[in-house]
Amino acid sequence: MYNPNEIYQKLIEAGSDWADKKAAYEFLDDITKSVLAEIKLDMEGSSDAERTSYALANGEYFKHLEDLREARKEFLHAQVKYQSMQALADARRTEASTRRAEAKYVGMQDG
Repeated sequence: MYNPNEIYQKLIEAGSDWADKKAAYEFLDDITKSVLAEIKLDMEGSSDAERTSYALANGEYFKHLEDLREARKEFLHAQVKYQSMQALADARRTEASTRRAEAKYVGMQDG
């Protein structure tokens, strides 16, 4: 049964989940250079190239990249769910509209 209020509520929930996960991913992505720079600062007295190599191989940086990957995956899954729900809502709206048109047409034929 086509229930616009229920569909609307589910779209709001899925959209909010998607937005929250996108924001979390974007935050982690935005701070990637800061995380790298902070690790580089721990290695004093070396050239910038050595500090960069050290930071890129650092477990803390790998952890950040893993968190970033996981956040991106969650964001993409939430996006797929939200977009799928939008498509389903459109399909149900079309189906309901088609039923109304069919009922009107059948009513015109009976007269």
